[in-house]
Amino acid sequence: MKSILDFHIGSENFHHGYLLMGNLEESKKIAFETARVILDKKDKLETHPDFFYEKYDLFGIDDSHEIIGKASKRPLVGDKKVFILETNGFSIESANALLKTFEEPYEGTHFFILLPSLDDVLPTLRSRLVVINTGRGNIEPDEEKEETFEKFLKSNAEKRLEIIKEFSDDRFTAMEFLNGLEIIINKNKEKLSALNEIGRCRSFLLSRGASAKMVLEHIALALPKI
Repeated sequence: MKSILDFHIGSENFHHGYLLMGNLEESKKIAFETARVILDKKDKLETHPDFFYEKYDLFGIDDSHEIIGKASKRPLVGDKKVFILETNGFSIESANALLKTFEEPYEGTHFFILLPSLDDVLPTLRSRLVVINTGRGNIEPDEEKEETFEKFLKSNAEKRLEIIKEFSDDRFTAMEFLNGLEIIINKNKEKLSALNEIGRCRSFLLSRGASAKMVLEHIALALPKI
């Protein structure tokens, strides 16, 4: 079974922002590969006028203003722009300044934020991004679990609560479960409204102290049968 990012690449339906945490080298590799797909640029990505990559120690308020200014301009080639920002953390001021950009993203603009961990990221900023953990290896769902996700979506509440026990041990296992559900639901266009609920649960799951068990219990009761 494909990962969330693989699925977005295959469907050419990209989220406006991704937060890749963990292994920075692996995160950078993934971000650059995805940027090549978005911009349809197979080589010399750095020379593309609508590609921006920068590495920061601490991302500050001046950096936010620079990025917001560049993001607000129309693409020079085609209709897409990609920003890859690698940093050890965000100042509170810079994170708050970026909120509006992620709340109301410019059409065709995609961000990849590369961080070693989520510790210094404001929950309000984090909640507006798709989080992928590159330091834990492949935490995305594998083919053997696809049947489980499909069964969950077809089951009643009682059966769903039984199924989620396997995925309630920690937040990253629960994230794998939510990612798997998103991929299955994306195949059923009549039920795409369910993706909003998964997005809200994913954001809450990333909050400090969040209970994986409670989040999955909510999703078991909230999602319609598919």
